[in-house]
Amino acid sequence: MFEDFAEKTVQAVERAKQLAVQLQDESVATGHLIYGLTADKSVCLHHIFLDLNVDPDMFSDYVAKLPHREPPVMQNAPFNRHVMTAFHRAREARDELGGAKVEPEHLALALMSIKAGTCYETLKEFSIEPDYVSGLVLQAMGLDPERKPDWF
Repeated sequence: MFEDFAEKTVQAVERAKQLAVQLQDESVATGHLIYGLTADKSVCLHHIFLDLNVDPDMFSDYVAKLPHREPPVMQNAPFNRHVMTAFHRAREARDELGGAKVEPEHLALALMSIKAGTCYETLKEFSIEPDYVSGLVLQAMGLDPERKPDWF
């Protein structure tokens, strides 16, 4: 499923899975995934959120407090529907913006485009505008912030 994902992106997904298991959730949700992406200090999203005064552990702590998290796509599926959308959009971002593999930045852009789920709820709690973060991610990639994929 992740043969076209860069190693750092796969590691982020693995961290997300670990958080889901730790929180005893049925599947990986977008809140788990944003944590997985921000936990790696070598990924631009880590530094973007630090500049916004959000530590990666704040994501995992807030997701743990949410009373209702996203259900899986199907019974016993590893990822919920919003995460599956993020994976699909990350591939689209890679194709549109360039790259051989789906990098963490592509997945971050995809997550910022999803206006539902635990990632979105967490961003709202921290008063962070997803479109602003998308612009910062594009700048970190050396691209014009206006080059957001069509799904924005």
